[in-house]
Amino acid sequence: MLTDSHTHIDMSRFQEDREAVIQRAIKGGVTRMIDPGCDLASSRAALQLAKEHPGVVFAGVGVHPHDAQSYTPEVEAELREMTSEPEVVAIGEFGLDYFRMLTPRDIQREVFCAHLELARQYDLPCIIHVRDSHEDVVELLQAHGKGLRGVFHCFSGTVKQAEECLTSFPGFVLSFAGPLTKQGNELPEVARMVPLDRVMVETDSPYLIPKPEKGRRNEPLFVRHTAQKLADIRDMTLEEIAQITTQNAIRLFSLGAIDEAI
Repeated sequence: MLTDSHTHIDMSRFQEDREAVIQRAIKGGVTRMIDPGCDLASSRAALQLAKEHPGVVFAGVGVHPHDAQSYTPEVEAELREMTSEPEVVAIGEFGLDYFRMLTPRDIQREVFCAHLELARQYDLPCIIHVRDSHEDVVELLQAHGKGLRGVFHCFSGTVKQAEECLTSFPGFVLSFAGPLTKQGNELPEVARMVPLDRVMVETDSPYLIPKPEKGRRNEPLFVRHTAQKLADIRDMTLEEIAQITTQNAIRLFSLGAIDEAI
């Protein structure tokens, strides 16, 4: 049984067939899915989906760095209110994105720290987005995130950066998505060295389609391709990697025992 530790099935690209997507995933062995919010509206939508699919879909609440300028005291107050819901298992996704730079750096950094405080106050793991911003993420986590736990979602860095994340932040894991199935990066080397108790898999659907499904919209079912690639790299079976990555997700997000899945 697999867990898609990061999917945006609340998005409009799933509007026409969302239920079919969820059922395809379950039928294909993907029995748990984490849907992180990217702004207030998507956080609400993720929570509603989790309520409609108990034990299968779980929500994160937060504001993506692209939308950090929307993070107001009123938004924060509603995010705080949502953390009391049992379906909310994480703060995020939030982070720093210096690739597209849709929000000035100072605002991104301020909102990043606000999310770290929420995670600390409500004892929830962080789902962190990092793009062309590794040094600043490490700096802010070292200053404000000591003792927190979470995931560097869709890890896309180098072996050196992975080693720094794993060493500096023992409560964090790395999660691999579709880019692991493609060439031209250091991810296979990262996947080979990461401790097995510090790794998860995800789709980040509808984005980051894995190579075997090129040209299609990504969906939770396709997390199996990333899991299979990880299994190949580690000279393990898909079943072994599914079990390990699901146990890691259960532990990080407090999802309940593995034998409670559908």
